Amino acid sequence: MVLVAGLVFAVFIVTFSWTVNRWLCGGELRCDRYLMALTASAVFILAIVLESLVNPIYESLFGHKLWEYRVLPLHDANVSALGAALWTAYGMHLYFTLQSLRRRLPDKLKGRSGRALVIGFEAPLFAEVTGNLIFLAIAGQYYAYYLPGDLLHLTSWQAIPVYAACVYFGLHVLDRIEQLPRRREIPLGLFAAGIAYLLVG
Repeated sequence: MVLVAGLVFAVFIVTFSWTVNRWLCGGELRCDRYLMALTASAVFILAIVLESLVNPIYESLFGHKLWEYRVLPLHDANVSALGAALWTAYGMHLYFTLQSLRRRLPDKLKGRSGRALVIGFEAPLFAEVTGNLIFLAIAGQYYAYYLPGDLLHLTSWQAIPVYAACVYFGLHVLDRIEQLPRRREIPLGLFAAGIAYLLVG
């Protein structure tokens, strides 16, 4: 059932994101297949590498992890094998969302810091909560269990600054790789590297 829950969440977040962001962009949402694949694959590898690094750092600073994966855990439960599908789906969501943010945010928030702050709130409070609720409803277990109990272990307020900092770094990396000449080997290579990273966990 966990695979069904993962599929439902992946389809939901991409479909919901496309619908909402298309509306926010006045029906002019771009669907550049290369940039979508590049964003999705970059988000996948960046997310799993940062998860495996940031959570242990958080534990050393505060005496406990921020989260642990309950579904197909890898890398000391800091990462899930389902991240290959779910972080890739979130990357597609991010590709759509960034277009809306560029159009809708006030000028003072359109920079990398402003976008990272907005996504830093959205990712844990919308994506994480929605994902965990879908997994609880379908599979009867949390996908990512947040150890602080401030938000019913679905996510945590403490995740917001962590997400915002990671998103800021990720947007910087994404800006750089988007400037490279378009080659389909780049998103394929990023995704393959992500899979390899999961396999060594």
